[in-house]
Amino acid sequence: MSYLSEELASDSRPEAGLASLGSGGGSMIGVFGRAALRFRARRLDQTAFLGRLFLAGLWGLGGDQARRRLMRCLILAQVWEIISSCCLLLVIFGLMMGVLWTVIWFGVLANIGGAEALASLLITVHLLEICPILTTLAVTIAYGGPMTLELCLSRSAGDFETLLSMGIPPEHVQAWPRLLALMLAFPGLMIIMNLATWAGAYWGIVRAIDLPLAEFASSLLLSVDGFKLLMLGVKSFLISVSLGFYQIYNAWLLDEEGDFHEAPPLVRRAMCEAFVYGTLAGVLVTVLYG
Repeated sequence: MSYLSEELASDSRPEAGLASLGSGGGSMIGVFGRAALRFRARRLDQTAFLGRLFLAGLWGLGGDQARRRLMRCLILAQVWEIISSCCLLLVIFGLMMGVLWTVIWFGVLANIGGAEALASLLITVHLLEICPILTTLAVTIAYGGPMTLELCLSRSAGDFETLLSMGIPPEHVQAWPRLLALMLAFPGLMIIMNLATWAGAYWGIVRAIDLPLAEFASSLLLSVDGFKLLMLGVKSFLISVSLGFYQIYNAWLLDEEGDFHEAPPLVRRAMCEAFVYGTLAGVLVTVLYG
């Protein structure tokens, strides 16, 4: 018994505790170090892919008229696909947010003024801050995830190898039109979202007070700030580029053999990265210029 007591006493010495703590700290440092190396390697790979994507775009611009016409058709087809797939979800989000803004205004914010106060909130808070985030969420769900899955299916079917055998970079036909389409469609998607929100808010106001539509519209226009709209355009550009890039990049990570069983985790990661980095881009614009 005395020997066991001595062993227990020796294990409880401060030196033993410090050694154990040092070992745990070293393992934690190793974990963070490996994670940092993986993060750095992934950023370098993404930078290289972005360079290939940019070169594919230049290659398309320098092509003949038939190639440029093909690119226009592919871009317009993707713009229509984006709007048609996201429109219903954006309208639902917008109507719900409009009614919610009315409920909040007549409840918690009842003492801040009339319809002009609500119009100011719909512009300064919803249009500039909430709308980009909800539009990013809707695009990620309705278009981004299916788009990544479609690209994975195309790669697993051997379409990329067929394009390469014809001397055409897959980034030019498969990736570049989707990225440009997102950049073109995203401002329109935010307009749809805001129109639905304003319609929901106006419906809530009319049910409570008799407010002419012209007065409500003029209150919205008086709350518009030109510089804020410019920053909203910067947000739209950065968010759309982030959404398109991360969705497309993750599809390109599919194994060279084209094993479609690898697609589900790639789609999940693509949706997560696209939403997180797209939202972060919009938040950074607000922090820097808001």
